[in-house]
Amino acid sequence: MRVDITADAVRTLRASYAALPSPRHMANLNAESKAAEARGYYNPIEDERLRETYASYLGMRVAIWQTIQSLKPRFKRYTKGQALTQGELQAFGIAFCGAEIIVRTGEYLISLARDRDIVWKKLDEEERRYGLKRKSFTRLYRQLTSHFTMNGFYQARDYFDANREIIMEALDGEELSAVADILTTLNLPTAPRGDHLRRYRRFVNFSLRRRSISAGRNTLFALFEATGSDIAELKIPLVKNIGAPKRVTADVIKSLKPQLRPGDVFITRHDDAMSNLFLPGFWPHGALYIGPPEERKERGVEDVSDGVRQSGSQDINILEAKKDGVLLRPIEETLQVDAFVVLRPKLTEAQINQALSKGLSHAGKLYDFIFNFATSDRLVCTEVIYRAYHGVGPIDFTLSTQAGRKCLSAEDFLNQAIASDWFDPVILYGVGGKNAFETAEKLRESLANTFASKFTKLDSQPLG
Repeated sequence: MRVDITADAVRTLRASYAALPSPRHMANLNAESKAAEARGYYNPIEDERLRETYASYLGMRVAIWQTIQSLKPRFKRYTKGQALTQGELQAFGIAFCGAEIIVRTGEYLISLARDRDIVWKKLDEEERRYGLKRKSFTRLYRQLTSHFTMNGFYQARDYFDANREIIMEALDGEELSAVADILTTLNLPTAPRGDHLRRYRRFVNFSLRRRSISAGRNTLFALFEATGSDIAELKIPLVKNIGAPKRVTADVIKSLKPQLRPGDVFITRHDDAMSNLFLPGFWPHGALYIGPPEERKERGVEDVSDGVRQSGSQDINILEAKKDGVLLRPIEETLQVDAFVVLRPKLTEAQINQALSKGLSHAGKLYDFIFNFATSDRLVCTEVIYRAYHGVGPIDFTLSTQAGRKCLSAEDFLNQAIASDWFDPVILYGVGGKNAFETAEKLRESLANTFASKFTKLDSQPLG
């Protein structure tokens, strides 16, 4: 066996083994899964930590599998009971070490997910930020419970157990000692042959449940998508005269722009939108002001092309989820409304940049017409803000149950953001039917009077 192939294989295994989740890391993931199960959803920080572990495993798995396949022709005689040469024993030892890492790490993840549907569902979501496809974990579980796949692994393990001494001797050398060390120090219990059959039975039971849930979700999503798209365009009759313009005009936007800062959050309202009948409260919608491209570049916030929506020569400065998806839009599109309030995060510039980067990582996703914050493959308007800011600095939003689902309504955002002193309301326009900005002295009180507010109405904040 050529030294360069051996060296490449050993480097791959060393890097993969180093990437194995530590016992402490797995304990943390397990604790977070229990917390998520208790509250009914993963918060954005827990979500990302779980996905990072899973995506890391999948990348490691591909690299190791390619290594095994490149070495396989060099030790295939072992299945025929023939004695292997020194080089063949080395190739087998390296390949078996890789297979152990793949199977053992897969078992870590399976043990995390098998008793908690919430973990399995989360890992089965599509998440383009991590290159994860829909139902990837179900496919992984199927592979690790496949009789054909596991029979091959058990056959290799039997050969290793029967020939452990000569294989370890073949790996005794400076170049291969790392492989021998991994095989020696894994210190994981040997799984009985029947384990994969028990896992397969659990897989079948779970798969049947998931199919019924998935079918129901797909039916609901199709229904809400069809009706939601239509409702978004309808107007409540008699609220405004037919053809009456929005109170937020081009001049209002022009005077507003110099007062905005990247990271500001818009909460908006259409007086006559039919969706007002179905969405809770006076304030139903939210959007994130990300600033113009040149300012994002100065801040070091990575720009994205995915989901960018150009509209003539207007600046793209808003990240917003509407029925056409999570897209980057001009403020002139977002503020085709009758009233709005701007909230400013009380964070450092570095923290705001972190939130902007997190928010922009979701650009291009589809809209979630069933308002399910437990998943992140499709987002609604306030979920973009939630996933951008949750876990940044002191910000720690709590979801509430609306129509049987955990979510963060625009008014829940206002209450938590202001009452917890995470954001200041800095600009208010159009409340009470007025075509004017509220004065600084009355801004907070005027905002509080528009809905069931839970923050203090006094101590107004300065405008701008």
